Amino acid sequence: MFAPFLAIAFALASPQDAAPPVAPSPVTSERYEQAMSCAGVMAARSSLHAFTGNTEAQASADRNGRGFIAAATLFAQPLGLTETQLAEAFAASTARALGTITRNPDRAAADAAIDQLNADHDACLRLVQRWMAEANGTS
Repeated sequence: MFAPFLAIAFALASPQDAAPPVAPSPVTSERYEQAMSCAGVMAARSSLHAFTGNTEAQASADRNGRGFIAAATLFAQPLGLTETQLAEAFAASTARALGTITRNPDRAAADAAIDQLNADHDACLRLVQRWMAEANGTS
Protein backbone atom coordinates (compact mmCIF):
# COMPACT_ATOMS: atom_id res chain seq x y z
CA MET A 1 0.00 0.00 0.00
CA PHE A 2 3.06 2.26 0.31
CA ALA A 3 3.34 2.96 -3.45
CA PRO A 4 -0.24 4.24 -3.76
CA PHE A 5 0.43 6.65 -0.88
CA LEU A 6 3.33 8.17 -2.78
CA ALA A 7 1.34 8.43 -5.99
CA ILE A 8 -1.53 10.07 -4.15
CA ALA A 9 0.72 12.47 -2.30
CA PHE A 10 2.51 13.52 -5.49
CA ALA A 11 -0.77 13.96 -7.33
CA LEU A 12 -2.30 16.00 -4.54
CA ALA A 13 0.85 18.01 -3.89
CA SER A 14 1.80 18.76 -7.50
CA PRO A 15 -0.63 21.65 -8.06
CA GLN A 16 0.82 23.35 -4.99
CA ASP A 17 4.38 22.80 -6.26
CA ALA A 18 3.61 24.39 -9.64
CA ALA A 19 2.61 27.75 -8.20
CA PRO A 20 3.36 28.06 -4.49
CA PRO A 21 0.87 30.30 -2.73
CA VAL A 22 1.96 33.16 -0.53
CA ALA A 23 0.42 31.37 2.43
CA PRO A 24 -0.20 27.63 2.62
CA SER A 25 -3.74 26.68 1.75
CA PRO A 26 -6.00 25.38 4.50
CA VAL A 27 -6.36 22.16 2.48
CA THR A 28 -2.59 21.60 2.59
CA SER A 29 -2.50 22.17 6.32
CA GLU A 30 -5.51 19.92 6.90
CA ARG A 31 -4.05 17.13 4.77
CA TYR A 32 -0.73 17.40 6.57
CA GLU A 33 -2.49 17.09 9.94
CA GLN A 34 -4.55 14.13 8.71
CA ALA A 35 -1.53 12.33 7.28
CA MET A 36 0.57 12.92 10.39
CA SER A 37 -2.25 11.76 12.65
CA CYS A 38 -2.65 8.60 10.59
CA ALA A 39 1.11 8.02 10.68
CA GLY A 40 0.85 8.01 14.48
CA VAL A 41 -2.10 5.62 14.37
CA MET A 42 -0.12 3.23 12.17
CA ALA A 43 2.92 3.46 14.46
CA ALA A 44 0.73 2.73 17.48
CA ARG A 45 -0.80 -0.30 15.76
CA SER A 46 2.65 -1.49 14.72
CA SER A 47 3.78 -1.27 18.34
CA LEU A 48 0.78 -3.21 19.56
CA HIS A 49 1.28 -5.89 16.91
CA ALA A 50 4.95 -6.14 17.86
CA PHE A 51 3.90 -6.60 21.47
CA THR A 52 1.49 -9.41 20.58
CA GLY A 53 3.91 -11.00 18.11
CA ASN A 54 1.71 -10.53 15.04
CA THR A 55 4.55 -9.88 12.60
CA GLU A 56 2.37 -9.88 9.47
CA ALA A 57 0.05 -7.20 10.87
CA GLN A 58 3.05 -5.27 12.18
CA ALA A 59 4.66 -5.26 8.72
CA SER A 60 1.41 -4.04 7.16
CA ALA A 61 1.07 -1.24 9.73
CA ASP A 62 4.71 -0.29 9.13
CA ARG A 63 4.16 -0.06 5.36
CA ASN A 64 1.04 2.03 5.80
CA GLY A 65 2.81 4.22 8.34
CA ARG A 66 5.66 4.90 5.92
CA GLY A 67 3.08 5.89 3.32
CA PHE A 68 1.43 8.35 5.67
CA ILE A 69 4.81 9.78 6.67
CA ALA A 70 5.68 10.26 3.00
CA ALA A 71 2.36 11.98 2.39
CA ALA A 72 2.73 14.17 5.49
CA THR A 73 6.22 15.16 4.37
CA LEU A 74 4.97 16.22 0.95
CA PHE A 75 2.02 18.10 2.41
CA ALA A 76 4.40 19.80 4.87
CA GLN A 77 6.63 21.29 2.17
CA PRO A 78 4.42 24.34 1.49
CA LEU A 79 4.10 24.80 5.25
CA GLY A 80 7.86 25.26 5.60
CA LEU A 81 8.25 22.69 8.36
CA THR A 82 11.72 21.45 9.18
CA GLU A 83 12.76 17.82 9.50
CA THR A 84 12.97 18.32 13.26
CA GLN A 85 9.43 19.66 13.37
CA LEU A 86 8.20 16.71 11.32
CA ALA A 87 9.94 14.26 13.66
CA GLU A 88 8.45 15.98 16.71
CA ALA A 89 4.98 15.95 15.14
CA PHE A 90 5.31 12.24 14.37
CA ALA A 91 6.43 11.45 17.92
CA ALA A 92 3.53 13.48 19.34
CA SER A 93 1.06 11.81 16.98
CA THR A 94 2.27 8.36 18.00
CA ALA A 95 2.17 9.27 21.69
CA ARG A 96 -1.43 10.48 21.32
CA ALA A 97 -2.44 7.29 19.56
CA LEU A 98 -0.82 5.06 22.20
CA GLY A 99 -1.37 7.24 25.26
CA THR A 100 -4.88 6.21 26.21
CA ILE A 101 -3.89 2.57 25.92
CA THR A 102 -0.56 2.55 27.72
CA ARG A 103 -1.38 5.00 30.51
CA ASN A 104 -4.63 3.42 31.53
CA PRO A 105 -4.50 0.84 34.35
CA ASP A 106 -8.18 -0.04 33.86
CA ARG A 107 -8.38 -3.04 31.52
CA ALA A 108 -11.85 -2.17 30.19
CA ALA A 109 -10.81 1.39 29.39
CA ALA A 110 -7.61 0.16 27.71
CA ASP A 111 -9.65 -2.29 25.64
CA ALA A 112 -11.98 0.55 24.63
CA ALA A 113 -8.93 2.63 23.67
CA ILE A 114 -7.69 -0.24 21.48
CA ASP A 115 -11.11 -0.41 19.85
CA GLN A 116 -10.86 3.34 19.18
CA LEU A 117 -7.37 2.89 17.71
CA ASN A 118 -8.79 0.22 15.39
CA ALA A 119 -11.59 2.59 14.38
CA ASP A 120 -9.03 5.35 13.75
CA HIS A 121 -7.03 2.90 11.61
CA ASP A 122 -10.10 2.14 9.51
CA ALA A 123 -10.81 5.87 9.16
CA CYS A 124 -7.25 6.41 7.94
CA LEU A 125 -7.69 3.74 5.27
CA ARG A 126 -10.95 5.40 4.16
CA LEU A 127 -9.06 8.72 4.01
CA VAL A 128 -6.54 7.16 1.61
CA GLN A 129 -9.38 5.85 -0.51
CA ARG A 130 -10.82 9.38 -0.72
CA TRP A 131 -7.40 10.78 -1.62
CA MET A 132 -7.01 8.12 -4.32
CA ALA A 133 -10.42 8.90 -5.75
CA GLU A 134 -9.58 12.61 -5.78
CA ALA A 135 -6.19 12.02 -7.40
CA ASN A 136 -7.87 9.85 -10.05
CA GLY A 137 -10.62 12.41 -10.62
CA THR A 138 -13.36 10.09 -9.41
CA SER A 139 -14.34 11.86 -6.19
